Amino acid sequence: MTDFMQTIYVILWGVLALLTFAVGIKQKAAYAFVISACFVFMTVWYALDAYSGIGMFSGTWGIVYKVVLGIFLVLIVGAYILSRRRGNGK
Repeated sequence: MTDFMQTIYVILWGVLALLTFAVGIKQKAAYAFVISACFVFMTVWYALDAYSGIGMFSGTWGIVYKVVLGIFLVLIVGAYILSRRRGNGK
């Protein structure tokens, strides 16, 4: 991937993190904060890959990346289900 595209990915994840954080504040949705944390993680991970010269998507780092994203997926689904149950109980 070119340097330009790597920079675009870093900016993309950063903007998405800010937007989901703003949505979380506005709607008081717990799952939005979890999604925002996931996007912050993606921003840092892509920035490390783009600017540090470390292959963050290969080998052990690639496995760590997939495991952390799997954990975020479970947290996001769990937070969404909890927020939906609380909303239906009102």
